[in-house]
Amino acid sequence: MRIILSDSTAEAIQTVALLVIETMESHPSAVIGLATGRTMEPVYAEMVRLKNEKSLNLEKNFFFMLDEYFGLPENHPSSFKHYIEKHFIGPMQIGQSQISVPPVHAKDGAYHYEESIKESGGVDLQLLGIGRNGHVGFNEPGSEKNSRTRLVRLTDETIAANKEQFVDDKIPTEALSMGIGTIMDSKSLLMLATGKSKADTIKYLLNHHDDPSCPATYLKHHPHFTLVLDPEAASKINLKI
Repeated sequence: MRIILSDSTAEAIQTVALLVIETMESHPSAVIGLATGRTMEPVYAEMVRLKNEKSLNLEKNFFFMLDEYFGLPENHPSSFKHYIEKHFIGPMQIGQSQISVPPVHAKDGAYHYEESIKESGGVDLQLLGIGRNGHVGFNEPGSEKNSRTRLVRLTDETIAANKEQFVDDKIPTEALSMGIGTIMDSKSLLMLATGKSKADTIKYLLNHHDDPSCPATYLKHHPHFTLVLDPEAASKINLKI
């Protein structure tokens, strides 16, 4: 496990964006796993800036979404599909044929998503955030280490944390998410944590192993797991730059 302590939130964001861009630049056909959420919005904005600055051609790259809400209409403004089109696909000028979203409206969607990942050759770099309860993707506390893409029930804490993303009270209680085992199959993992609200979670992550109550602890077994922290997220751990 590699930990990068940044001097500021902006530096942490720049570090993550650059690592992803460098992966795509050095491997033009790299398969990238995309995460969503407030933490990732400035990362994608920085990636757009870097892509334009470097005049990168991303036509051969392919992207997989980490998760998607279950039960929303296909083009719902609060869906992760809409989010990624707004913050990444459009600004990065990625073709619709270059991205795969968990098929929440398809029969046996979880199975077919796993097969699609395998057929692509696997994810080269999976971008990740972390929930305050230690969830990764929508692998909530209690998730198993070898879990695969599946329909999961969201905890009350996660639903409350995501409530502001919805304009009405019809907040999904389930989602289709890559499993911990699916994520661990990626060749490398890149997690970003920022802000005081993640400080206790990061402290717990670094001091525990294989703890189902904090699914992110499973990721520490991955041989190429990089964790990037801003000062606030790192404020309760005893590490120095």
